[in-house]
Amino acid sequence: MPHLPRLLVAPLALLAPLAMAQEQQRQYGPWVFSVAGGVVNQFESDFSDGPGSVSVQRAFIQGGVGYAWDRKTSVSLSLGAGTAYYDFSSQASIEGSEPWGRINDYRLSVPVRFAPTDKTTAIVIPSLRTYAEAGASKSDGESMGIIGGFSYRFSDTLSLGPGLGWFDDVGDETSTFPIILVDWQITDRWSLNTGRGLAASQGPGVTLNYKIDDKWTTGVTARYEETRFSLKEKPGRTGTVGQDSSAPMLLVLDYSPWPMTNVTAILGVELGGSLSLEDNAGREIAESDVDTAIVAGITFSSRF
Repeated sequence: MPHLPRLLVAPLALLAPLAMAQEQQRQYGPWVFSVAGGVVNQFESDFSDGPGSVSVQRAFIQGGVGYAWDRKTSVSLSLGAGTAYYDFSSQASIEGSEPWGRINDYRLSVPVRFAPTDKTTAIVIPSLRTYAEAGASKSDGESMGIIGGFSYRFSDTLSLGPGLGWFDDVGDETSTFPIILVDWQITDRWSLNTGRGLAASQGPGVTLNYKIDDKWTTGVTARYEETRFSLKEKPGRTGTVGQDSSAPMLLVLDYSPWPMTNVTAILGVELGGSLSLEDNAGREIAESDVDTAIVAGITFSSRF
């Protein structure tokens, strides 16, 4: 199951609107509106097994609306669009040619939250995404699926639970996988959680946070990313699916100028980078490893 790691991580980003909906319902009312976005730059890094280098510039914007009947029951609609521009040097090649250029990303999800019991919260999230190179068929880049899970509130500071997901990914790859939901307030300042993404950086993974004061929080995020996308037809290119995988390790500094609004600076490295091409039958044509790359960016989110 080579594509399991990305699927294990990426769908958790969809959990954020649910937490937002619950928080806002307590403070403002049943209707919840949100906007988030960001830009992230992966600086130029060399290919490990050949000549050439690559850098990547990513940007993403997302809007959402939700309705909460009470603190534990809500439904949301989230729409987003993004782009990742791959800038290869003239010497870089996979399959003897420049692999790809701009990858466009469109996302739709409908998170639903409800409470079967006083101490459990259940989540169901159907979603549809499209990852495709500019000029390629968007239908070939569709990825759809559903995840579900529940968390049990062991105490006022710890909620933990299992889940299961199914995704039909780009290139006719189908996967079923487990997930874990964690929200642990270790101390007044330290916390560990999943489910909060970093907008353009595709997150989330696992984040250890330290609350400096009411406005500032810092932390460390680790995860594994694997993005697959359809490619346009090109003379001499037999690959129809591209793949970018890596393991980012990031430092984050979050500033909240007022309630439910955050601006986050990120700085870190992408480890174990790899770019590959597959044909229509899902066979790998070529793969190139990429040296460790520096990553920096800024994201924002606001809920009202």
